[in-house]
Amino acid sequence: MLKMKRIALGALLSLGLTACGPMEEAPESSFEAQDSQELEAGCTSLGTGITSHACIHAGSPTDHVSITASATRVTSAPAISTKHKAYDLALPSGAEGSVTYVSATTGSYAFYRTQNVAFTVVNGATSATVPAALAHTVSSSGCSLTYVSVHDLTAGTAYILAAGPASGNALTVVPEFLNDTRTRYYQDADGDGYGNNSVSVLSACTPPSGYTTQRFDCNDTAASVNPGATEICGNGIDDNCDGSQC
Repeated sequence: MLKMKRIALGALLSLGLTACGPMEEAPESSFEAQDSQELEAGCTSLGTGITSHACIHAGSPTDHVSITASATRVTSAPAISTKHKAYDLALPSGAEGSVTYVSATTGSYAFYRTQNVAFTVVNGATSATVPAALAHTVSSSGCSLTYVSVHDLTAGTAYILAAGPASGNALTVVPEFLNDTRTRYYQDADGDGYGNNSVSVLSACTPPSGYTTQRFDCNDTAASVNPGATEICGNGIDDNCDGSQC
């Protein structure tokens, strides 16, 4: 019975794909990091994809939420767990303030801030400090966010985020889940700006040297052959990778 259901489901999917047209074939390695939700080994800085996303929220007035931080580290402190928000924290005068964060999924979370001040993540259930897996300044033109740290969190756990003191007793925090904004990069061995479909990495970090976000290079050993090249008739080469020659 189960086998018959699978066959029927497969038939329905085939009909749906036929009606909608052919589906773009994914590269062989397209699923290599789909299940990896922690920070990749060897990551030295977060990429422009996730940082740009955080900056969008920091720059959008409608995404800002004002929060009065607790004067003590308690799990009853106000929460900043909603996605796609920039939280404007009002801290106690000249002291640290605390909020809470409950992670929906186990994995790595980036906390972008407008000031590089003391920032401690504490497991509310065990009182253990969660060290930063990565921390660095943010270089993004026109963005108010200046610093970020990445912490590995467990789903459903209430974490206490203690920050400050901060200048003006104010700090904006933008939380980001790395898996929400990972970018796929393709190996560009010939340096023509187009990558090999078959060799790619899915990462929230700065990509390795020699990788690009553009794909569909049909010959990654020849810089003159790529989807942006001009087709030259009569040379026996598919210069622009459109699958045919003139």
